[in-house]
This record gives sequence, structure tokens and C-alpha cells, in this order.
Amino acid sequence: MTLLAVSDLNVSISGEKILNEIEFNISQGEVFGFVGESGSGKSMTALSLMSLLPKSSMRTGRAVLEGRNLFNLSEREMCAIRGRDIGMIFQEPMTALNPVMTIGNQVAETLVIHGKYTRSEAMTIARDKLARVEMPTDRFSPDLYPHEISGGQRQRVCIALAIALRPKILIADEPTTALDVSTQAQILELLKRLVKEEQMSLLFITHDLAVIAQMADQVAVMQNGRIVERSPTRELFQDMKHAYTKKLFAASNYSSGVNDKPKGAKFLEVRDVVRTYKLPNRGILDTIKSNVAIRGVSFTIKKGESLGLVGESGCGKSTLSRTILGLDPLQKGRITVDGVEVNSGRKMPHSLRRKMQIVFQDPFGSFNPRHKVGRLVAEPFHLLEKPLTTVQQKERVVSALCEVGLKESDVDKYIHEFSGGQRQRIAIARAMVIKPDLVILDEAVSALDVSIRAQILDLLNHLQFQHNLSYLFISHDMTVVRAVTDRVLVMKDGKIIEEGMTDKIFDCPQQEYTRKLLEAAPKIPQVWAPAKFCRV
Repeated sequence: MTLLAVSDLNVSISGEKILNEIEFNISQGEVFGFVGESGSGKSMTALSLMSLLPKSSMRTGRAVLEGRNLFNLSEREMCAIRGRDIGMIFQEPMTALNPVMTIGNQVAETLVIHGKYTRSEAMTIARDKLARVEMPTDRFSPDLYPHEISGGQRQRVCIALAIALRPKILIADEPTTALDVSTQAQILELLKRLVKEEQMSLLFITHDLAVIAQMADQVAVMQNGRIVERSPTRELFQDMKHAYTKKLFAASNYSSGVNDKPKGAKFLEVRDVVRTYKLPNRGILDTIKSNVAIRGVSFTIKKGESLGLVGESGCGKSTLSRTILGLDPLQKGRITVDGVEVNSGRKMPHSLRRKMQIVFQDPFGSFNPRHKVGRLVAEPFHLLEKPLTTVQQKERVVSALCEVGLKESDVDKYIHEFSGGQRQRIAIARAMVIKPDLVILDEAVSALDVSIRAQILDLLNHLQFQHNLSYLFISHDMTVVRAVTDRVLVMKDGKIIEEGMTDKIFDCPQQEYTRKLLEAAPKIPQVWAPAKFCRV
């Protein structure tokens, strides 16, 4: 039975056509998937259904939910439908949740606003919904705030909030993009279970084709605001008709094309590193407690080598990167860069700090939005031993931007004027502008769609050969790690539990934890597609 029927949906913003003649149906209990590059119109389609488009937009067409055209309803009528009939899970749970409200109150708020329950009744139901998403009150108090729980737990709270009133349709917009493979697998399994138990429909938006293969019954492929191909999931994978669909699948199986890169001498050495945090005291008489984030970690990176670092959230990957950069103090151990010891947590000489740069997961959050790109890329120049003139600085900035595929005119633009992939190129340009020897890539491509991800990885590969760079590649995307790294480290609870050549670790893991990570990564079934799309 058709629950939602969308036909002839067109959306324009400030006169520019964004969506063109979108048509699809969702049946009760069905998972319908949308895939496509950033800007293809996936999220805009979802926002159209929720009537959450910008004020300057115009929408035409029909979206019939159980006999009612959503596009003919007033804002008051849509407010009654949002949360009750249509729920939505957003990509970034930290920005979707109110930081000054407890998680219990946020789930209960939906119930109270719709006038169905009193505050005490709503809190009781909120506890039940949190338990449904595997956050029982005996382990997770409803009085916790969003910043006190992990990313995966915050996403569970968003799911609990979205299903509080048992909506008929749940929209999930990239709900697992920033999560590690284990947490992603848990969230996906949770969503599938809720769809089955609650008999609701799920509109699942993602750029991860393996996730779509695992989740969706029907798939629509979007390009430039149009649905270019739509069919049952298995049929789509086995018989891709549109050239754009084939392009997406090819990009999802990225390969650097280079298997034997020349390696130099040891550049980075980490020996028996221990990093401990003091935990806050809950009372005056409490004893001082500490958390050991890194437990005796040792490894090396050679000049021109790419080393992968994988593990679940909270295992110590980012803490380790901060100690290497000298931003966090060590309790034990030694770190040397090009033979010079890093005095972690203390002031480092500029000559040493210049040799290391980092590219963060969220380029937009790592830039000051008030400054133009020219100034943002020029930020590391203070590390140079010899100051550059204004003309020299501009020349270096323009050269760095051109090297990452941008234009000279981009120096006078603001960061909000660029797409996600372009922002990541600017972040790479900022890291490269002072010609470092080691670049730490902390989930640098996890939020990008497959086509843009392939372009950025090609760029990183080109820069590595051009400048003989060493990379420490931190990622939860096992496909990317296998494609771009020479060796890989597997981290768990602050320890390196397995290390070796990348292909050997992926093909013959020795540790049970490594096997679980590989099994948790979503895969396209081999019977659905050629083997080249199924490799992890």
C-alpha cells in the first residue's frame, strides 16, 4: 500500500531551478533510498516534504500522504504533521540537539508540544524511547546533556526524538556519515529494527552506496535536481543503465593506481607514549581519578609513506595525533620528528612545528568565517624562519590554491561561498602552503560524497609524490584506508593491537577486534555487483 506519493515536484530558489519533476512512491514499511553527489537535491527533496524550504523558494507539485497533499497545508497544519506523521534525523546530531537541554527533556518536548501528554507522562515515554534506541536509564541518565555523550549516543537520542510519536515516515539524512564503522553498523541495525517493529517507512539519504545496498528496498539516483534512475535496489546494482549511476559506482571503489611508492628513512618515531587525563572530581572527598587515553603506543612513519590508523571512536586516535603535533603533554614516552624530539605540551620551535600540519574532518568548522580565503591559507606563515613580504605571501597562497585545483580569484572569497569538496581543498592548501613533511589527515574525507572523495584522494596522492610527503591517515572508512595506505595500525582502548602491511591486515586479520571492524563495514553483496565493487 502506497503511503506517500510524490509527483511533479519542482523547487526554485531565487529563480534558480533546484528540483526538476521529482516523482517517487514509498509504501508502508518500505525503505526508500536516495543517492547522489552533494548538491544533487537529495536533502532539498526531504526539506520540501517537511515544508522547511528557504523563504525565497517556490515549490510546485504534489506530495500525498494518506490522501492529503502536504503542499496545500498551512504552516499550522504542517507543524501538527512534523514529528507526529513525519520524523527527521539530521546528519550532525550535535547541532540538531539543544546544548542547554537534557536528552530526556528534548525527547519529551516533542510529546508535550503536540499536546498529547503531560510533562510527567512525556518523561516516562521519553525514558522508554531512549531504552528502545539502546540507551536505558540505568546506564544513561535522562539528565545527561548532549556534550556528555558520544557521537553515536547523540545520534541515538535524535532517533528517539524522531520516533517519539511513532511517525508514519522517518527521514534519515546522512545519519551515519561521521560515525565509526562499529557505531554505524549499530545505528543502521537499529533503524532497520525500528522500521520492522513500528511498521513505519524510512526515506534514507546517503552518499554511501554500500549502506544503500544494505538498507534500501528501492533506490533513486539523483543528479542536478533530477532522478536519473530508479528501481529496486538489487536490480539497480546488477543492471545500471544511466552513465551517472555507473560513474558513482566506479568512484565508490577508489584505487590510487600506485602500489609501490618509494620510501625514505624514518621521519616520525613514536616510542612507548602514554597520555593520561585527570577526571573531574564529583565531590570534595573524592580521590583523584584519571583516564589513560594512550597506553604505551609505538610506531614509525618513513619519508613518503602513508600510514593508516583505524579504530572505534574514543580509542585514542585523535589524542595520539595531538601528542604528535605537540599539543598535548605526555606522561611517558618519546616522539621524534626528523631526529628532533617533540616536547609535547610545551612551546615548540617554529622550525619543528613547520614540518607537521593537519587537515581536519570538518573544513568549515576549522576556518574563521569572517576572513577571506587568502588570509585563511596564509595563517601558517608565522612558522617560517624568514618572514615573507606581502607580495610573496600572495604568490605562495595563489600557488597553493592552484595546486589543489582552485583559482587565483578564490583568494578574495569567503569560506561559505564554496562547496564541501572545495573547502577541503582549501584546508589542504593551508596545510601545504609552508611545505610540510608530515600531514595528519583526521577523517579528512569522511563527510564527502564518493565522487568528491575520489577527487580529494587523487589530489592527496598527487601532492605526496610531488613533495615526498608522509601521511598519517586517520579514518573509519575501511575502503579508503585500504586504497590509500601502505601500512595500517589498529587501535583499541589506547593500544595498538595489530599492525602490518595494509593488504595483509585486511585479508588476514589476526585479532578478533580487527575482524569485527572489517565485518562491520557495509558491503555490496558480491552476487549483486562485479567483484571490484565488493572489496573492502
